[in-house]
Amino acid sequence: MSSEGLLNSAERLRAFERRGHDALARSYHEFFAAVTSLATEPLLDAVHLHPGTNLLDVASGPGALAAEAAKRGARAAGVDLSPRMVELAHQLHPGIEYREADVEHLPFLDHMFDAVVCAFGLGHFPQPELAVAECVRTLAPGGRIAFAWWDDPARQRIQGLFREAVAEIGVTVPKDVPQGHDVFRFSDSGEFLRLLNGAGLTAVSVTEHTASFFVPDTETLWRGGLGSLVLTGAVIRYQDQATQDLIRTAFEHRAKVYKSAHGLTLPIAFKIGSGQRST
Repeated sequence: MSSEGLLNSAERLRAFERRGHDALARSYHEFFAAVTSLATEPLLDAVHLHPGTNLLDVASGPGALAAEAAKRGARAAGVDLSPRMVELAHQLHPGIEYREADVEHLPFLDHMFDAVVCAFGLGHFPQPELAVAECVRTLAPGGRIAFAWWDDPARQRIQGLFREAVAEIGVTVPKDVPQGHDVFRFSDSGEFLRLLNGAGLTAVSVTEHTASFFVPDTETLWRGGLGSLVLTGAVIRYQDQATQDLIRTAFEHRAKVYKSAHGLTLPIAFKIGSGQRST
C-alpha cells in the first residue's frame, strides 16, 4: 500500500475507534473496565511506581488506571482519543487531569514523565510504531514504560467467545468497519518484543498473565460484550435479527463450558510489555 493509502487507512481506523468508544463509554465503564483493571497491578509494578512518580496513562478510557496511580501517590494524568471517555473520566475522578489526544500527537513536552502506561490501547492504534515512539518521546531518561495487551483469543475468552461465534455463522462486515488492521498482532510475544526494541528501549521484556472474570449469566456477558467491544459489537449489530440470533446461539453454546451453578468463570489472559528509556 502507498504511503497515502496507509495514511488514509490509519485515519479511517482512528475515526472508527473514536466514534465507537464515544458511543460505548458508559457501558464500557459498567462492564469491561473491571476486566481491564486486572492489568493494573502488573502495569504499575512494571514501571516501578512510587510516591512522587510523574505518570501518564495513554488510552486512559474511564480513567481508573491513572486514578489508582494517584491513589498510590503518583502525579498522574491521562489522555484518550474519545471525548466521551475523557468526559466520563473527569466525572468519575475529578481530581485528575484527563485530556483528549491522539497517541501519535501527545500534548506534552519531551522528557516530561517518569512513567508511561497503557492498558489495552496498543492493538487499537493504527500505527503502533509511531504511537510507541511518541510515548517514549515524553519519557524522561531512565523512565519506564509498560503496555498491556490481550493474549490470543483462545486464552482470552471474552473476546474469543464473540469472535468464534461470529466466525461460525459467517457474516457480512459493515462497510464502515475498517479491514486489514491486525488487532491481535501483539498477542504474539515476538511481535511485542520487536515493537519495544524498535523504539530504542532497554531492559525490554514481555510477561504473560492469567486471571479469571466472573459473570452471573450469559445475558450479562452478551450485553456487556456488545456494550464494550467496539469492532466486534459493530459487526454483530449490523446483522439482521435472524443472523444476530444465530450468533447468540453459537455464543451461548461456546459459553456453556465455563458455566457453574453460580454463573460463568471466564479465563482471561494478557501480556505486559515493558522497557526503560536509556539515560
